[in-house]
Amino acid sequence: MALFGNPRFLGIDFGTASLKAVELELVGDKPVLVNYGVADFSHLEEELKEANYTYDEAVALYLHALLAKMNPKTDQAHIAMPAYTGLIALVDFPSMSEAQMSEAVRFEAHKYVPMALDDVALSWEIVGRRETGEGEGVMEVLLVAALKKEVARYQGYIAQEKLEMSLLEIETFSIVRSLIGTEPGAKLLIDLGSRATNIILADGGEVKLGRNIDTGGKDMTRTLAETMDVTKERAEDLKKSGKDFLNQPTSAVTFPSLQIIVSEALRVIESHETKHPESQVGEIILSGGSARLAGLPEYLSKLIGRPVSIGHPWSKIQSTEKQQAIIHETGSSFAVAIGLALGGIETHLKKSKETSFLGSINTALHKKM
Repeated sequence: MALFGNPRFLGIDFGTASLKAVELELVGDKPVLVNYGVADFSHLEEELKEANYTYDEAVALYLHALLAKMNPKTDQAHIAMPAYTGLIALVDFPSMSEAQMSEAVRFEAHKYVPMALDDVALSWEIVGRRETGEGEGVMEVLLVAALKKEVARYQGYIAQEKLEMSLLEIETFSIVRSLIGTEPGAKLLIDLGSRATNIILADGGEVKLGRNIDTGGKDMTRTLAETMDVTKERAEDLKKSGKDFLNQPTSAVTFPSLQIIVSEALRVIESHETKHPESQVGEIILSGGSARLAGLPEYLSKLIGRPVSIGHPWSKIQSTEKQQAIIHETGSSFAVAIGLALGGIETHLKKSKETSFLGSINTALHKKM
């Protein structure tokens, strides 16, 4: 909320290579871009080798510098944790009451959560119903879990800045909110981060499945450096140069990381369409910094057999012509931060103090299972 005037909403994306923040103002019922910023710490690992401070201390310093530069006019923050810090699983249950479901979820969670449940913030929601071939009713339940010690880390970052954390969720849900909202139909989202890739199956704007793969933009940069016999810095520049290394017959670059991503994407699509033959995945949407690799949509489309495009999270908010000229260069890399700020607006418009977002770790911490 804004300290004065129209309400404002601050979304902060804690990525593995950067911090990104977006501040939106609600004018009437329209989200309007006020401010945004990024703090790049892609070389933090190298810095820490010779530093006398920890990773958490460094991130806190980067956050402080970013917020000092942006000077947001709100004391409420909406935060996303990287997908690899949590777990998302779609589990089938026989039809039962909600009271029975609470007990069943906790019992079943042991099969999917590889740690003591007392150490985990666990949230769940029924996201679908269907009948088996034998005519029995099945409830599809999405489990969302995150280690409480990881949650405490992000709470600590925000507390140091004298901000109140209105929402903490796994970035998967922020990405879906900013890129597809409540658009109908099944879609696959591939978020290409620096160290990891998040593959998300959403139907009608609801997350149905999430997979996190331990490969991302850094692996692509390393492959390019080794193949072209250049430094990683030069390879990173080449990756952003607009040259198509994927679709040219004479290209000598093969990216193993992309093969891993394609294989997992096909598995996720097959899993969904086998359970829901009436819900075919109509398109694939890319986001993240590495999504801007020239020729990537065409390359993935040929291998997966579906239309592929790069997401446009900025299209959901109003901005000036001057802002548009600048934010165009950021592509879809601000999808998480924008999704978080939009989440704050959704909650405000519903005039509810308790978030209804599936995946909210805030809710999970106070939910008795």
